[in-house]
Amino acid sequence: ATILRYIESVGDFANTDLAPALVYAQEIFSSNSQYYILDIREPQQYINGHIDGAINISTVQLFNIVDSLYNIDPVKKIVVVSQNGQASSYYTCLLRIAGFNNIYTLNYGMASWNIYFADEWLGALENKDQSYTNIEYPKKAFTHLPGLEFPAEIVSAKERTIYRVKEIIKKGFAKDINYSENISTGIANTHFLVCYGPVRLYNEFKIGGKGHPENTVWFKDATLFEFRSIYGLQTLPNDQPILIYSGDGQLSACMVAYLTVLGYDVKTLLFGANQLFYLRLNSEPALTEYIFSNSDIMNYPYITGN
Repeated sequence: ATILRYIESVGDFANTDLAPALVYAQEIFSSNSQYYILDIREPQQYINGHIDGAINISTVQLFNIVDSLYNIDPVKKIVVVSQNGQASSYYTCLLRIAGFNNIYTLNYGMASWNIYFADEWLGALENKDQSYTNIEYPKKAFTHLPGLEFPAEIVSAKERTIYRVKEIIKKGFAKDINYSENISTGIANTHFLVCYGPVRLYNEFKIGGKGHPENTVWFKDATLFEFRSIYGLQTLPNDQPILIYSGDGQLSACMVAYLTVLGYDVKTLLFGANQLFYLRLNSEPALTEYIFSNSDIMNYPYITGN
């Protein structure tokens, strides 16, 4: 509860319209010098192609490098770049929670920069033939937050929050699940499934609509933000793994970062609803903002080598 109260006292970033702090390829291309660009992909991916001026770093270095850059210039924006925007959204949210308010994630990652990097995103656009339903499953009963332990010398709420963020970053982005490892193989039977987004992401508004996988519970994002402590946060199970999907996976990756800091065992579905019902995203005007398509790929030039 100490960490939760601290996060809320400093703006509760994850539960605002700011999350997951997206910046778009067009902005980076037109104003490159206004950003520190941190590319967290594997070295070979970076060598194969990267944004001009980007620095390749390991995620183990991420906190310390961001801290150093922030101390040099707390206003200049830092953008974290991953292959698909999933991992960078996760790390960006962790760093925002730690107090770095000038950090952003590149929307859709390198996939938005050039089609050379878009294979994984384009390959994720599918429609799964599963047992979907419009049944609105209830939230669980209110319960206590997960328990957390800290070294004796870590006392203040801020210190504990930063300690958690550092420890989580060290473990890497091990908080993601691909569809083939998920609902299609029965993980839905062991995980508490959450759809995080607007009602049209949860339900399909037509006769006989099949909006979400069975047993999925809906948590609203803007403007209610039901992961807030005053709403549904403590209806999440503290004794069961949780799997969250959002529209494109970037917001759910951010929420996973936030909930992991609080101690929940939680993962994000990579690429979000784009892996579940891509055709529905295309057919419903209220959902088109979540679609990844060729129009999101800018085909900007890139640099190869070190």
